[in-house]
Parts: sequence; C-alpha cells; structure tokens
Amino acid sequence: MATFQNHRPMQHVDRRELYTSLEARIQYLHSFLDFSSRDMEALTSGAKYIKALIPAVVNIVYKKLLQYDITARAFETRSTSYQGRVDVSNLDENSPQILYRKMFLRGYLNKLCSDPSTMEFWEYLDKVGMMHVGQGRAHPLHIEYVHIGVTLSFVQDIITEAVLSHPRLKMERKIALVKALSKVIWIQNDLFAKWYVRDGDEFAEERLVPEVEPEGYLHGKPVLREGSSEVESEIEEADMAAGSCPFKNLAGRPSLGKDHQDAQYGEIVIDAAEAPRAAASTTSPGMRGFVQSAMARAVGSSA
Repeated sequence: MATFQNHRPMQHVDRRELYTSLEARIQYLHSFLDFSSRDMEALTSGAKYIKALIPAVVNIVYKKLLQYDITARAFETRSTSYQGRVDVSNLDENSPQILYRKMFLRGYLNKLCSDPSTMEFWEYLDKVGMMHVGQGRAHPLHIEYVHIGVTLSFVQDIITEAVLSHPRLKMERKIALVKALSKVIWIQNDLFAKWYVRDGDEFAEERLVPEVEPEGYLHGKPVLREGSSEVESEIEEADMAAGSCPFKNLAGRPSLGKDHQDAQYGEIVIDAAEAPRAAASTTSPGMRGFVQSAMARAVGSSA
C-alpha cells in the first residue's frame, strides 16, 4: 500500500514574536488556517452579499444581547462584571445607547467586508479586541471574554445560514464565502483572546499597545466609514426602520440582468407580524418558502 508523506519543511515560529509583533501573529494565523488569496477573493466578490445582511444581523444581535441582564447592564455601566444594582428594564432596541452601539456594529461588520490583504484591516480587528478590555478608550469598556466569544459565534451562525440559503449563488461560491468569513471571524476571536489571556505575559514590556483614539479610528484616520457605496448608504438608511430583515427583492421582480439582480440583494424592512402576509404575496412557490423561512429565522432566532 502506498504511503503519503508530507514533504513540506517544518516552519519555524518565534514564540516571542507571537506576543510582541502583530504582523508575525497574523502571518502565523494565516498560514495555519490556510487563509490565502482564494479566501481574499471570495470575501471581495461576496462582500455585497454580506453587506446586505448587516442591518438584520445588527438587529438580531442586539435583540439577543438585551435578553440577558448581564450583557444588557454593560450598556449602562460599560462593564459586565459590575455587581451593583442596575435597572435595565427600560432598555430596548430603540434606546439611545443601543442605537449608538448599533451604529458601530454596522460599521464594524462593514469593515469586515473591506480589504483583508492590508495590515490595516488586521490592526483594526486587534484594536477592537483591545477596546473591550478597558484599554485604548477615554471611557473604558470592560466586557468579559465569555460574552465576546459567544457573540462572535452567534454572528457567524446568522451569516452562515443566510449565505447558504441564498437562492442565486452557486454552492461553490457559498462554500468559499462561508469558509473565508469563518477564518476571519476566528482570527478576530484570537485577536480578542490575546487581550484576555495571560499567555506571553513575560513579553509584556515589549508589546506595542495601540494609542488611545476615538472609536472607529486607526492611526488618526476614520476607518469605519471609508469605502461607503451607494448600496451601503441605502442599507444603512433602511436599517433605521424597525424589524430589518436581509431578504429584499428575492421574488416578484421582473427579470433583470445578473449583475443588477445581485446589486438589488438588500433587506426587507418589515414588521414581524407582517412576515406571513409578505411571504404569501410572492409569486414563486419555491421562493415564497425561502423568504418565509428566512424571515422566521431572522425574527425567531433571538426570540
């Protein structure tokens, strides 16, 4: 029986650099996860589909966070470890601080759809991790890691299901996009964890800590709003209405060219109570089932 051997030379990884050089850490993560130009191309070509999901993802995430007092109190106290009495009963998805946080989550998710071939992309993801442990902000924020990890998983689950349910994307493109985005999310998870765990503490004095800047800035430049397109603007405007859902114009439209159809893949702004009636109004039985089940997931996943 033939045997197969891995003739790849063993790569050396400098442990000190993993904890003192963000670039070295990113290179190691990319190599280990086989995050390559194929993944970058999948993210670039699939960005418009992810962007179309962002308003619904943001609404679902904050609906989930407001289901638990331990995560809800962070919007009042800026900490999940605060043990004093806090009244969060009046918090809802339209509270000023929640609307403010939604704005930044929209910006963050849009940033995930930008160019992952640049170091600035990963520097920003690292800074997001730092800002949740009380560093890099004029008004510190302390969110314990258990809530960070589960929220990232929740976001990944929503987007994965939505992408795999897309009615027009070929399966190979769906798989490529889901794989690439999953790698980015897991790298983001590591860039959160590095600020929480004590591994490499002996190199603490050699670490470069990012400077204190306003939220959404990196090296003195705003990074969340760059590259805004007309489609993004429409998505963000639609998100101001309650009950956004990522499935707009999937049925009942005249036949259009493929590129124009893809550009129209936005979100339905619809109240949950209207979902059954809206789904029933579509013309294609197959599409009707898709839209109905998609809206049920969007509304019900955080119920």
